[in-house]
Amino acid sequence: MFFMWLANVLPLRGHQRYLFVRWGGVAVKGPCWIYRNVYFDSVAPHLITIEKNVTITQNTTILTHYLDPGHKGRYYRLGEVHIEEDAFIGCNVTICSAVTIGCGAIVGAGSVVTKDIPPYQCWAGNPARFIKERAR
Repeated sequence: MFFMWLANVLPLRGHQRYLFVRWGGVAVKGPCWIYRNVYFDSVAPHLITIEKNVTITQNTTILTHYLDPGHKGRYYRLGEVHIEEDAFIGCNVTICSAVTIGCGAIVGAGSVVTKDIPPYQCWAGNPARFIKERAR
């Protein structure tokens, strides 16, 4: 968690910040842009995979766990989050656990992603819904 904290407090550029995120346990596969105040779930950061050329803008939250309502008390389940190459995540997005954001996909600002987004599609809203196809 120390490196995640450093990634948000040091005056780094977005293309430098991904190194600290990688050192914090997230699987970052190549250079990408990660802006300030991006929260990576500390419960299981190793379940987050970010491919190369991804852009994640400020105030985004990426979760790897969720509360299972089928159990009494607090019982959490884990799920992987995979963000494929050339995806763009807008400001103030929440990405819930167990989803894949496809290659070249765009997620609009303020969206809550609860299910997989296919490649080269634009999604937005709460919950995020399909808007249109994107040129390849």
